[in-house]
Amino acid sequence: MTRRLTLTLLAFIISAPSAVAMGKRPEKNSLSFHLQGDQSDGPKMVFPLPMGNKKRFFRKSPVTFNKEIVSLKHFITEDGTYGATFSFNKTAAGRIAAITTSNQGKWLVAMLNGRPVDAVFIDEPVGDGKLVIWRGIKQVEIIRFEYAMPITGETTKQWKERIKGHEKQRKTAQKEAQEAQTERNRRRNN
Repeated sequence: MTRRLTLTLLAFIISAPSAVAMGKRPEKNSLSFHLQGDQSDGPKMVFPLPMGNKKRFFRKSPVTFNKEIVSLKHFITEDGTYGATFSFNKTAAGRIAAITTSNQGKWLVAMLNGRPVDAVFIDEPVGDGKLVIWRGIKQVEIIRFEYAMPITGETTKQWKERIKGHEKQRKTAQKEAQEAQTERNRRRNN
């Protein structure tokens, strides 16, 4: 387990600068959670998703929005993808508590960048303002999240320092790439 964690951290350290080395910040992720609805709600209100051998319908109107996420804590899953616990602000936490209290026995699906990544069955109210995606998040999406928000337990100052470090690595990598290209061009011309 320790070796796997070390290899994962090493892969992240190596890939994080390269993800932003092309001179741009990483794109932002779009994450939303959608509550199960009914087919009778109509195609303007719900969308179908196959789940096992059944087709379930989920409301197009999300329960949460990106801007309400205050932090995340990610982990590696057995299938090699990532999972994460997302902490939401007080307003969203209250809405999540109310929705999960009144909709026990239904499903909640996580949509990340337009694709369903995971669904959870609501068997009890969620009172702590945290929702979990258990699997299906790609490494590049984790990098984007870590760029956009603090890791749970990290202060805003620590997060900004971490981002500054990424920016320095990005600028250094960009400068090195430009120098290498200039050298290749010089050699071709000689």
